[in-house]
Amino acid sequence: MTTTRQRLVDHLHGIAGYNDKGYLWSRHTPAEVQASQDEAQAVILRLIDEIGATAFSRDLLAELQSGAGARDDSGNLAEWTRRELLR
Repeated sequence: MTTTRQRLVDHLHGIAGYNDKGYLWSRHTPAEVQASQDEAQAVILRLIDEIGATAFSRDLLAELQSGAGARDDSGNLAEWTRRELLR
């Protein structure tokens, strides 16, 4: 059974892959990329609410709430989240 914490990590990895080259393979326009990132951010915020903000370090929570996770193309935020939430 996948936990909400694992779903967040998986989602962050997925959006990082999309931001890296996935949008190119999908032939998305800049407007479509922005829409995908906006949707990804909405999911991130919903999952944070489900998990509870107190589960995150202050720095990670600020990064995720800022939209950085929805724009990340490296997977670094996904890994940071994995290290904090899936110890």
